[in-house]
Amino acid sequence: MTNGTPTPSPQQIFTDFSVALTGFDRAELAGTGLIETYYTTLLQIIGEREAGHLFQAAAEALAADREDPDGDALRTRVIENRRYAPVVVNLIKLWYLGSWYPLSGGYRDVNGSTADDVEHVVSPQAYREGLVWTAAGAHPMGAKQPGFGSWAEPPYLPVR
Repeated sequence: MTNGTPTPSPQQIFTDFSVALTGFDRAELAGTGLIETYYTTLLQIIGEREAGHLFQAAAEALAADREDPDGDALRTRVIENRRYAPVVVNLIKLWYLGSWYPLSGGYRDVNGSTADDVEHVVSPQAYREGLVWTAAGAHPMGAKQPGFGSWAEPPYLPVR
């Protein structure tokens, strides 16, 4: 950064980018205990070079959006960018479902792929901590029990 602010690490950029993509704040994402796991998963699957390009584009777009709160730099430069869009979609799925889904054939043709780019649940913790459960006001079946008789009550949806 040129304004005297320290340059964020790639993992900090990943976290900020994840906050913007999921709508959950840093504390909520940290509370899942999965930031490092998902960061590592992304690097293993798309490679450090491609991840570096993605993080650079995301950091620049997030900075532009901080300077212009009405701006849509993240959406136009990263989310809708043909190069990054398949990875962005997979990253959102990863946070919400705890699973990685294979990248599209078009993405693989241009950027290559790794042997890890197959459908898989990242870990049992990833399933339990998927953001889908919080968003739906539900719990992961068989992993986090809400307590005896809870099925008689409607799901609780916190006001955001």
